[in-house]
Amino acid sequence: MNRNENTMEEFKIWLFDLAHGNLSEQEIARGFVEYYVLEGFVEGNVIQDIHFRTTYGLEGEHRAKEDLRRVLRKFAAGETLDRKKPLPV
Repeated sequence: MNRNENTMEEFKIWLFDLAHGNLSEQEIARGFVEYYVLEGFVEGNVIQDIHFRTTYGLEGEHRAKEDLRRVLRKFAAGETLDRKKPLPV
């Protein structure tokens, strides 16, 4: 991925937040498009990045995969994506 240093830091934060359930649906969609789709990557690359480039574990992988798929399905169905961040658990 060809990114400048600032964008790379933003990407790392987005990936961390995705794996830990800290993003709104809109933030999930925006980050996926910006950091993956526009670079020619797909959903599987998100999971690979979490698995091989982080220490977020299987829980982070599963959470990211479930949240990303839920948001993509909702977007594909033409439903409005939530702007609110999830409440802390």
